[in-house]
Amino acid sequence: MCNWTICSNGVWLADNEASDGAINDALQHLDGQILLSVEVVPQNVKTVFRFDLGGELATWPYLNEGERSDEQWLLYDYESKKVETLKGDGTWCRESLDA
Repeated sequence: MCNWTICSNGVWLADNEASDGAINDALQHLDGQILLSVEVVPQNVKTVFRFDLGGELATWPYLNEGERSDEQWLLYDYESKKVETLKGDGTWCRESLDA
């Protein structure tokens, strides 16, 4: 529940306003890439996910204050059995998958 964009080596592939076809193509581009880093900018609650083959997914909250409590993303770590969640208002949560 946020704005997002997918790029490849700095070239725009799709965003949350793109056609289904463009979104599908962009997701296919990310499929199989290894996540290298996750950078969260607290001031504007923007997150940038960077991948090994040049893929980049950026997310940031909707401007509507009513939607800022929605989850922006969830990141599952099955090895540690944890899930990390970032909401549009900047609330950060790490919980056990067993809960």
